[in-house]
Amino acid sequence: MPSFESKGTGIAGHYRETAGLVKISLSTAYLRDPMSLVAVIAHELGHVLLLADKKIDRDRKDHEFLTDLLTVQTGLGIFTANSAFRFTQWSGGFKQGWKAQRLGYMTEPMFGYALALFAWTRGELKPTWAEYLEGNVKDHFKSGMKYLQKTTRARA
Repeated sequence: MPSFESKGTGIAGHYRETAGLVKISLSTAYLRDPMSLVAVIAHELGHVLLLADKKIDRDRKDHEFLTDLLTVQTGLGIFTANSAFRFTQWSGGFKQGWKAQRLGYMTEPMFGYALALFAWTRGELKPTWAEYLEGNVKDHFKSGMKYLQKTTRARA
């Protein structure tokens, strides 16, 4: 039976198994950022599906990338893709600043192509959910769809 706890650590989330019990820890830093919070939860639950269910070995070098990729396959890829890189600016009074944040293991181009392949294999040439992709991920998704259309026609 999984148990859930929240910690404000430097990591977004952490999956572990202790005495046969699956534990997922989440940073409280994302409580005000629903997009990233869902992305972290989706990634950590991916560990449950892959590691706890013994689909892959935890020593596999690419297991974190597979976990990110699983979020795409399970329909939660919009959240992980949109959270892969976030840039925010702020200003107030006489101060201003910016923050850049990376989350997850796959890059924006990787997510864009993975989402394009997800749509393509489902026969969705213009998926309605793609309107919710943000920034660079949306551009990479569109490029991926164009590539798949071009290379599929070339093979036909």
